[in-house]
Amino acid sequence: MQIRKAVIGDAEVLSKLNVHVQRMHADAYPAMSKQPAGDDFAVPFFNALLTDPEIVIYLAEDQGPLGYIVLRKVRRDENPFMHARKYVYIDQIGVQPEHHRKGVGKALMALSEQLAQEEGLDFVGLDSWDFNAEAHAFFYSQGYQVYNLRMWKRMSG
Repeated sequence: MQIRKAVIGDAEVLSKLNVHVQRMHADAYPAMSKQPAGDDFAVPFFNALLTDPEIVIYLAEDQGPLGYIVLRKVRRDENPFMHARKYVYIDQIGVQPEHHRKGVGKALMALSEQLAQEEGLDFVGLDSWDFNAEAHAFFYSQGYQVYNLRMWKRMSG
C-alpha cells in the first residue's frame, strides 16, 4: 500500500471512493443526505477541496484506490468562552468495504496525527453519525474519545 497527497486530477477517484459512504448516509437519513447519482457525483466538490490551502487529502492505493482521508486545518481565535485552539479536523474518511480491517484506515488516521504534529496543532478531531457503530469502534480503537455530543429534534421528514 502506498499513500500520497491527492492532486487536482484525483477528484474523480475521490468521488468514486466516496460513493459507498454517501449511500450509507443517504440510507440512514434520506431527508438530509442525497443518494449519489453516479460515481462522479462529487467531482466538483473534491476539485474545490483540492484547491483549498487549509485542506490536505491523502489517497491510499495498491493497484488501484483503497481509501482516502480529507483533513482540514482549523484555527479558532480566543473568545470570552474558549481559549484559542488549532487542530486537524477529519472531514471525511472512507475505505472501500473490501479493504476494511487491513490497515488502510489506521494508516490514513496516522497521517492526520502526523500533520497535527508537523503543523504544531493541538489535537485531531472528527465527528461521526450516530448510526455508524462500525466507524465508532474503529475510532475508539485508534485512541479517540467522545468530547462533545450533537443532538437534534426533527420537525419534519
